[in-house]
Amino acid sequence: MLSVALTHDVDRITKTYQYLTYPIKSLLKLDSKDFFYHVGSILKKNPYWCFPEIIRIERKYDVKSTFYFLNETIPFHLFDISNWKLSLGRYRVHDKKVVDIIKYLDRNGWEIGLHGSYNSFKDSKLLLSEKKLLESIFGHKIIGIRQHYLNLEESTWKIQKEAGFNYDTSLGYRNDIGYKDKKFLPFHPFGDDFTVFPLVVMDSCFMNSAKRKEKLSYLLDITEINNSILVINWHQRSFNENEFPEYKKAYCDIIEECIKRNAIFRTLGDYYYSRGYSGKKEN
Repeated sequence: MLSVALTHDVDRITKTYQYLTYPIKSLLKLDSKDFFYHVGSILKKNPYWCFPEIIRIERKYDVKSTFYFLNETIPFHLFDISNWKLSLGRYRVHDKKVVDIIKYLDRNGWEIGLHGSYNSFKDSKLLLSEKKLLESIFGHKIIGIRQHYLNLEESTWKIQKEAGFNYDTSLGYRNDIGYKDKKFLPFHPFGDDFTVFPLVVMDSCFMNSAKRKEKLSYLLDITEINNSILVINWHQRSFNENEFPEYKKAYCDIIEECIKRNAIFRTLGDYYYSRGYSGKKEN
């Protein structure tokens, strides 16, 4: 049986410097007939607020996913352009609009996890404070995390466990798709209930892959053979079609291909409990 977990990293919900960078890069590649259509990306209000579209798509296919919300605190440095993508476009998880969508998703069966900030993978106090803030929004425990930029070091899982997380899903490629280090199955780095779910497919890596359909078919095969879980990460802003053409279609195509194989779709939180990673299976 093929098992699939859909996830979304919520890096930013508002465009900032991308109005100057991404549209220019995209427009330079366009044919003249598409130019005026895609310039709408510049004019559209808040094009990264893609939650309604994700909800619509997942309801259509009767699937649910996990959203990992970020609370980045890196200070902005005007003259360090490399700093912009980390510090600009930040949102505050306690702003009303964000709180409302988090509560809606949680109330309607989607899972909420933490997208640990850029430096939290090595800072136990920072990670714990981010977890507590997000938990305070909807009043119950968060069990899952994915680190921003998939940042990991030797002590990260220990820090996450001490903060009270039950699972992490940061082990994956930044520039490829597949099971990193041939870790096909979820595993327990400490020999207890704390579980690592390997990340297998990330949107930008998938879209940039040569022969991506063939690679996907291979990954579906080995996931099923190993009784593993195909963990997919499609960033929430990737559903903005002006800036990320074909990304939404690719997400739907992957879901449809999995459905053809009679796949089971669950959130990682559901897998954690139903497969017994917590130490006991649900009734």
